[in-house]
Amino acid sequence: MGSRTKDMPPGPPTVPILGNAGIFPKEFPHFQFTEWAKQYGDIFSLKVLNKTIIVISSPTLVKEIIEKRSASNTNRPASILADMITPNNMNLGTGHYANDTWKIMRRASMQLLNNETLKKHRPYQHAEATQLMWDLAHDPENWFTNINRYTTSFALGIIYGKRAPRRQSQDCAAFLEVHPQFMHALELGTMPPVDLFPILTLVPERFAEWKRTVKHIRNLHETLYWRLLRTVERRIEKGLATDVFMEQAIINRKEWDLDDDTLLMNLGGTLLEGTDTTSGTMQGVVLALVSFQDKQKKLQEEMDRVVGSERPPAWEDIPNLPYLQAFLEECHRFRPVGPLGLPHEMGEDEWVDGMLLPKDSVVFINMWAISHDPRYFDDPEEFIPERFLQNPLGVKAGVQDDPARRKNLIFGGGRRICPGLVFANTSLELNLANFVWAFNFLPEIDPKTGKENPPSLWNHTTGITAIPKPFKCRVVPRSTERVEIIDRAFAKAAEFLQPYELELDEEDRNFNKIWRDSIE
Repeated sequence: MGSRTKDMPPGPPTVPILGNAGIFPKEFPHFQFTEWAKQYGDIFSLKVLNKTIIVISSPTLVKEIIEKRSASNTNRPASILADMITPNNMNLGTGHYANDTWKIMRRASMQLLNNETLKKHRPYQHAEATQLMWDLAHDPENWFTNINRYTTSFALGIIYGKRAPRRQSQDCAAFLEVHPQFMHALELGTMPPVDLFPILTLVPERFAEWKRTVKHIRNLHETLYWRLLRTVERRIEKGLATDVFMEQAIINRKEWDLDDDTLLMNLGGTLLEGTDTTSGTMQGVVLALVSFQDKQKKLQEEMDRVVGSERPPAWEDIPNLPYLQAFLEECHRFRPVGPLGLPHEMGEDEWVDGMLLPKDSVVFINMWAISHDPRYFDDPEEFIPERFLQNPLGVKAGVQDDPARRKNLIFGGGRRICPGLVFANTSLELNLANFVWAFNFLPEIDPKTGKENPPSLWNHTTGITAIPKPFKCRVVPRSTERVEIIDRAFAKAAEFLQPYELELDEEDRNFNKIWRDSIE
């Protein structure tokens, strides 16, 4: 216990029993992992008591280990806490085993998240993005949570056929309450180390606050996801099905091997949970717009040249906006929302370049190190979208790039690659286009000094995802004419939103009536 064998990847010196537990970073581990990679190489190992951790920091190793040997590492590390919240391996993201349950959920999720299905939802997605523009124009102070409303509402719509017109809408508010608690519970150091010391699970609940917290999160999850599932079932019974994902899953449940209602409930919840990285990335995009005014100006110049000032952007404009594409790629590189991603677990021993990756070891992909590697990126700590105009992968001129580097590496690899890639990319492209067409994103003004007060580029969450914490900025329409265009566009979008509004409560219906009457 606590010591690595000679045939394992190198790493920091260990001490008896504890191994590297005393030096294991408690916050932002990707920073320390990157420093250790410089010292020990693109693959190194850590020992934490009886656990072995492998960290890989190059695209070649991602391809060699995660992709070529994906059958050996499709499992996630066992998490007692995650399994207490979502039992029986029914969370597509955190479920331990890549077993039959996981495979059924994975196949079903691809019925929703494949490119062709999401293309069918583009009119609705465009309508939701139009509301986000309208929200930012009329409620700029709450821009951060307005983004959360967009991603949550769009996902609720395509999964359950029930959107959220307001961030206070019942389902949106419930999700935005419980999901941060779920993610926080899985953060390193938040809860007792029950995976290292399973005996802690024997402590009675009345003496274990963490057990009460986990039980509360599970109850919130199940209350929300059962309510949404029952809403869809009632809609089908009334003959009002709108051909959204959960309706298809219920109707085709035998063909899709979804006989268990609990599996259906958790499948919808898991898909909804995937929206947090998209909203976090969009909030990171706003952080970049506010922080790098010269880059925002270049985006607006491109937008005005391609789209003009008389209409908002459309899907057809996106391929003609190369600087916008480069800006998004640089956002992914500069501040990856998953700097370590979700870890993999080795299901059997594997040998790579003469080094042993032992069975049950935990494997992290250090995306921070990969995207900030000075061997391949000029000034990696600088925000330079132009690098992706000069090279499609952003690599500096005159160097032999890692041959395994590819686009969308941020979404992982192997059998656990994020299935929401198209959902995320289309949301980012369309909304960034809308943002720079409609608004100037500016630092807040310090009321004491009267000077601009730029937000921190480092104030991010410390858990599985690195998402900007809420910050203040000014969202200023570029002209009154553009606000009028947004109002008219939102009025036209109503026809694409209404099919997802069959079960709205009275408050949501009143909200819709008020804004639609105000525009008319």
